Amino acid sequence: MRNFLKVTLGLGTAVLISGCQIVDATLGNLAGIAPPPDTALLQFPATHPVPFHAKHPTYLQRWDGKQYVDFYLKGVNLGVGTPGHQAGDLAVTREQYARWFKRMGEVGFNNLRIYTLHPPHFYEELARYNQAHPERPLYLFHGVWIEEDGHRELYQTTAEFERNIREAVDAVHGRLTLSSRSGRAYGTYRANISRWVAGWIMGREISPQEILDTDAAHPEQTHFKGDYVHLPQGTPSEVWLAQRMESLLAYEQKQYQVTRPVSMSSWPTLDPLSHPTENSSEDVAAIDLAQLDTSRMPGGYFASFHAYPYYPDFINDDPVYRGARDAQGINNYLGYLRALKAHYADMPLVIAEYGAPSSWGNAHYSPSGIHHGGHSEVAQGEHNVRMTRDLHLANTAGGMVFAWMDEWWKRTWIVDELALPREHFSRWHNLMSPEENFGLIAFDDAPKPYQTLQTGSGRVRAVQASVSAGFLHVRLQLSSALSAQETLVLGFDTYRDDLGELHLPGGLATSRRHEFALVVQAAAQAQLYVTQAYDTYGIWHNSSGPMQQFQSTATQGAPWVPVRWQNSQVRVSKDGSQQFPLDIFPAGELRVRAENQSPSSLDAVVLQPGGVDIRIPWTLLQVTDPSELRVLHDNRSTPGRETLISEGIGLTVAVGDPLITTPRYRWQPWQQAPTTSEREKPTLEALRQVMQTLPN
Repeated sequence: MRNFLKVTLGLGTAVLISGCQIVDATLGNLAGIAPPPDTALLQFPATHPVPFHAKHPTYLQRWDGKQYVDFYLKGVNLGVGTPGHQAGDLAVTREQYARWFKRMGEVGFNNLRIYTLHPPHFYEELARYNQAHPERPLYLFHGVWIEEDGHRELYQTTAEFERNIREAVDAVHGRLTLSSRSGRAYGTYRANISRWVAGWIMGREISPQEILDTDAAHPEQTHFKGDYVHLPQGTPSEVWLAQRMESLLAYEQKQYQVTRPVSMSSWPTLDPLSHPTENSSEDVAAIDLAQLDTSRMPGGYFASFHAYPYYPDFINDDPVYRGARDAQGINNYLGYLRALKAHYADMPLVIAEYGAPSSWGNAHYSPSGIHHGGHSEVAQGEHNVRMTRDLHLANTAGGMVFAWMDEWWKRTWIVDELALPREHFSRWHNLMSPEENFGLIAFDDAPKPYQTLQTGSGRVRAVQASVSAGFLHVRLQLSSALSAQETLVLGFDTYRDDLGELHLPGGLATSRRHEFALVVQAAAQAQLYVTQAYDTYGIWHNSSGPMQQFQSTATQGAPWVPVRWQNSQVRVSKDGSQQFPLDIFPAGELRVRAENQSPSSLDAVVLQPGGVDIRIPWTLLQVTDPSELRVLHDNRSTPGRETLISEGIGLTVAVGDPLITTPRYRWQPWQQAPTTSEREKPTLEALRQVMQTLPN
């Protein structure tokens, strides 16, 4: 469902980097380069040949020195894409890792999951933390990434994946050195953390098309028997996955005489269950390794899934799932988890990703109320707590909440057409994008100093504007507080004098043309409107009407329409017996807060005694890249989406008399992300409390 790393990871045992010497990654020794000063002390090899195993039908288990004990997973996913950086920049510092591990332990997490190789200082700081906290270490589930180069069938990725396997295994045992390489972790890995590696979760969310292409290309591959992994009968894709697990287990056993549980990452799109309500590409392929013969796998196999309450549609539509209930009401997520666990009754089921984002935008609805966005940070915490309990109620082995931090580089399909260019994502924070806002910690930047655009002597005394990584900020100074009987209309001219609508909603004529208008009914509501020509409703589903041009045009008296998103299409079940309506998200319905009300992360309009503070996420104004003042200006008859550089944003304020029109506000472009400060969201404390109620 999500893109984790848009980089190429892993080279191999013998690596040649231009301008560098050849490195033998298996030996882990680069001639002439000594290990960091104290890494020789960070040696924590496994104290048992099978330190963890997955032989219990419900739990993973760990060796405590005398016996295997149940190990319930209370974990978190950790990425590497801090603001201003792509994931492949690997920009997380040693200080951040050290501080984050300490905080994870305080919250009550007992494990963390990473998707691929991190820099050496990750392993060193994890070793230091665990050494200092032997009674409550952070165990590690390490990933091995499958390269993403279009829709290649899996057998074409074998050589790269095998090299990534060896790198990951050597890294956790502290015997790896890699020369500098673009978009990939490298350096000298000297910290041996094998003692705390609880398992391997290999791969990523493989697309259905990759499975179909693989199965079509290799029909002869129907079974596999290795020294450890035996798949008596399976599809060509399942055979390939079994072979890769064999490679990892065999390599770690041969090189380091240790083995541990292994899994292949999956998601509901590839689950082995029957979904009669689904009639789409989300239910055309499956991967099922439940039939593995694990008798010669000392560490065993566990199933791992990324599973959320809102996607694919069958999780929302299936009446069996919707029939599940908890104290909060309908819980289709719990229903799905129970069905998935029933299929994997004889092995641990790990939910390796779950969570809710604190984004302003919502990409999918769920009957449970845990939607794919549209949640305040407080609601995010409530939903994360509910799902954490669901994992336990469904008899899973536990899981890992997604994710430790917000990552600005991420993409979400619902805003893909409105955020361009993609290589600039990490420069700014898209609050409308669910995938950028799953974090338990946020990165905040302070708005730039407000600039006074216009003053007046009537109802409006001053109009000021500012920008931040996430918002356009407007501050209106009024002669007195906005009363309950007043309506405030704020027009936004987002890019050019000769384009836009001359009349604001309600028919008020202006001297400036506008693309957007915000109508505020005192403390009751705020609605953002867009001109008909600039309306992008249905842009992703190709269902927009002919009057929607995706660019501003010069109009006088043309309709204003509410800003909305089309989140789905009309759906029909496989047998045609059921029809499910399309979902619409009212993205332009914005929150208003009076001064005496509790603040929310979704507040757009804040009423003050002396005026009104307004903040609008950039994507709602179709600013596709605020760092370049770039806005959507598309030609629907050509492929792709076009943009242009705005001349700045002009404002018109209508509240009382006279009408106030400002010159354009043009902010200074930026080439890198602004300075940010880390902030814990309320969900972190909420998770800390629920962790105390769950077993260890």
